[in-house]
Amino acid sequence: MSLKRRLLPAALFVSFATAFVALGTVPAQAADDQITGYAAEATLTRDGVLQVKETVDLTAGGDTFRRTLTNRVRSNAEQDRTYELGDVSATVNGKPAEGLENSAVDNGRQISLKVSGRSKVVYTYTVDNVVADSTEGREVSWPIVQGFSTAIPKATVIVNVPFATWVTCFAGRVGSSMPCTSSQLAENAALQIEQAGVPAGGRLTFLTGLSDQATVKPNAQFKTRWTLGHAFTVDSSTLGLSALLLGLGLLGAAALWFFRGRDAGKTVAGGPERPVLDGADGPQFAAPDGIRPGQVGTVVDETADVVDITATLLDLAVRNYLTIEELPRQSQFGKLDWQLRRLNAGGPELLPYEKALLDAVFADAETVVVSTLGPALRPRLGLVREHLYADVVTQGWFASRPDAVRNRWSTAGLVLLGAGVVLTIVLAVVSKFGLVGFAVMLAGAALTLAGQVAPARTARGAAVLGRVAGLQSYLSNQSSADLPQSHRLEFASRCLPYAAVLGLTEKWAQEIAATDDDDDPDAGIGWYSGPENWHLSDIGESLSNFVTAFGGTLTSARRLF
Repeated sequence: MSLKRRLLPAALFVSFATAFVALGTVPAQAADDQITGYAAEATLTRDGVLQVKETVDLTAGGDTFRRTLTNRVRSNAEQDRTYELGDVSATVNGKPAEGLENSAVDNGRQISLKVSGRSKVVYTYTVDNVVADSTEGREVSWPIVQGFSTAIPKATVIVNVPFATWVTCFAGRVGSSMPCTSSQLAENAALQIEQAGVPAGGRLTFLTGLSDQATVKPNAQFKTRWTLGHAFTVDSSTLGLSALLLGLGLLGAAALWFFRGRDAGKTVAGGPERPVLDGADGPQFAAPDGIRPGQVGTVVDETADVVDITATLLDLAVRNYLTIEELPRQSQFGKLDWQLRRLNAGGPELLPYEKALLDAVFADAETVVVSTLGPALRPRLGLVREHLYADVVTQGWFASRPDAVRNRWSTAGLVLLGAGVVLTIVLAVVSKFGLVGFAVMLAGAALTLAGQVAPARTARGAAVLGRVAGLQSYLSNQSSADLPQSHRLEFASRCLPYAAVLGLTEKWAQEIAATDDDDDPDAGIGWYSGPENWHLSDIGESLSNFVTAFGGTLTSARRLF
């Protein structure tokens, strides 16, 4: 379809919307500027350049007169027509204009010059890219009258276009489809156009067709108008490239996990792992491979977190390094609280992270209250966590610290994600391939998520994990009922920290409570004691509350790990 036929329906569509935009872009002008006459003559050269001369009869209200020549106009729903302006000059009353400035503005050039009173201003300039090719042949168009912020009572235009075959003209505000007052093709192929009134900020645009005899070459240039839909175009090229990059990213993340993120050995979980060692003094608790509660949690989820710290504290209490005393409530519905008392400093039998936890809890005093412990304790737990991660490497369960592995993978994934964000923005601005950048973002997100499961256990670590699974099976399904009555309390107490780290606190706290065989108040069980009239049968609720409260103390106001 020719530009002539495209222009007619499109003009009605854009006339109202673009009129408001145009009003906002009209250059500021003195309120009493007046144009009393306008005439223009343009000639198309063999090179396809339009040479324009405009004569403006002006009564200036100030000392500076400005107008704007556009170099970009709407062509169709997706593209804009672009022009190249050059050789801009002007005279005022036959003399070179003073203070002539030719500056770039959005989609055009602003021409300003010094002028005062009644003057005759003559503008000359050239316009390239005015010849377009269409299904009906070559066409020439240019909005020749434009950029004036004051109305023109009458405009006369002559355009010399060799081999012109037809002419049409539109005048009015930007986007108007109203035909000019008069437009005709003279015998010498010159276009003769008259318009009775061009409003302030309005335009007069001519369009003419060329015959087959014309030798001028098409030189029109078009630029795709940016829209969100265009920036994220969905077609075979954008989808194909996006799918390729996303597939490569996902494949790369999967390959990294397959070769670097998998456990070196297969975890084999057998039957329940009964943590009992029969000896001369009767059955005693014995954890599989001597593993400690904090180590259990870190081996299972590859993270040293709050529950591992809480279980370690319980284990240290059961092993007589501290006592936990439940304090009396201040009122019937008062808040529960506990007092921790250190019994001894501990020696080489303690692992570094266990010693670090004791020192962190009792850094300020040998006796502390749980409710007041958090603000001072939280900053000190970083060292405990460092020692716990180092310990699982020392034990040979991980080749590298799990947190360091996660950080490396996550950092790489976040870098790729950030690169994808930048690429998405750049590609969306300059092309239709915004989806490609989005695919890179998804690949970065996939690598970040893969990093969370990337820490790989060694063969020894995988074997220990299998035994921990057996221990969990025992703690979930068995009890201390098959042990002699005299050994049940100690055995259940030793099992409790492991149950806490595996989410079975309540079950094994009830195992301890079940050893209370009378209705008399109890002084405690050595490592845990309650207030006056406290019964050992209440320890199930007491320990569950303690685990919740101590963990909350570590994480209140912010996430610890």
